[in-house]
Amino acid sequence: MTPPYRMLVLVTLLFAAAILGTSGCTASGPVWVDDGANYTMKSVGEVLETADIARLSSRATTDAIVLRHDSLTALRKKGGSAAKAADLLTATFPPETRAVPVYAESAMLDGKRVLVVVEATGPKTGTLNMKRLWVLGEDGSVILARSR
Repeated sequence: MTPPYRMLVLVTLLFAAAILGTSGCTASGPVWVDDGANYTMKSVGEVLETADIARLSSRATTDAIVLRHDSLTALRKKGGSAAKAADLLTATFPPETRAVPVYAESAMLDGKRVLVVVEATGPKTGTLNMKRLWVLGEDGSVILARSR
């Protein structure tokens, strides 16, 4: 190989590695927020509208189990209250749930500590192109659930 071709091959390999490295949809896990937000039953719905599922919206729902596991593992790696949130989600929902957490927040809802979660979800034979909002009590009780 002549030197110019080596450079071209090297650049091509680096480019391919960069693409593969960023294609893991849940590599960084869900967005984790713990900044003391206070919501009402009405205002918490805004979280559903603003949460971004774009990175998962073209993935098949059949991939959800693995993606969910990866997402919860990444959340646990953030430590502290994020790890507790992942544990609560694991205890509350079965592992074969057809949804992947993309946003999790420790917040207050009408004076009560809650976990606000948005998941990417979809129909059995479709893609993860829909959103679902969960507001869970500290014991895993479902306080609110919405889909869009």
